[in-house]
Amino acid sequence: MANFSTHLKVSIFTSAALSSVVLNTHIATASESILLFMIGALSGLLPDLDADNSNSIDWLFSILGITLSISFILLIPQSSVVALWLMAGAVYLATHWLIKPIFEKLTVHRGSLHSIFAVVMFTLIGVIGSLLLSQSLNMSLLIGLFIALGSITHLVLDEAYSVDLENNVIKASFGTAMKLMDLRFPLTSIFQAVLIGSSLFYLYPTFPEIITQVLIWHEKILLISFIPQFPLDN
Repeated sequence: MANFSTHLKVSIFTSAALSSVVLNTHIATASESILLFMIGALSGLLPDLDADNSNSIDWLFSILGITLSISFILLIPQSSVVALWLMAGAVYLATHWLIKPIFEKLTVHRGSLHSIFAVVMFTLIGVIGSLLLSQSLNMSLLIGLFIALGSITHLVLDEAYSVDLENNVIKASFGTAMKLMDLRFPLTSIFQAVLIGSSLFYLYPTFPEIITQVLIWHEKILLISFIPQFPLDN
């Protein structure tokens, strides 16, 4: 299993690569790209919200609380500095003192959060949460995309670290990260499935707009130049 530092470094790299693409193609503005980069980088830590190590989970929820506070401030402009401080403080405290204890009681490391269902769940929560915060469909879909990238990168890394190429050994942890769902906890998996289904039902009326937006992304990405073009002398 990859450690905290490795997960963060790799998610920073993948998020930076994707944010440079959306910025270069004008799919997102410079300020939006910075926010998306932060979301993608920290989403690489999401599956470890079920970590057993108390220090690790304290760090994760502290980072998550700070990130959510900054995101709320950027997404919901406040009328005064005091209101801004109150909003940031409320989000941070709620994350650390309300959400964290729930995760500690209900989750097991390498359990339901280390699954494809969890990645889809995180992604849809990001999209719908952004829409409810009055973000555009374009930005909401981008937030979901960056969350998905960070989360799936985490799972791929964990599986990669389960294979010892030098000694040709597959560790016992192989297959515990990149799984569809965790059958050891059927109620949790059912809850994830219900949440995913409900989210898709909520988004169903916007499906035509989502398809249109994705096609716009596709057209813009086709125009991107990955290799610098140098003028040739005649």
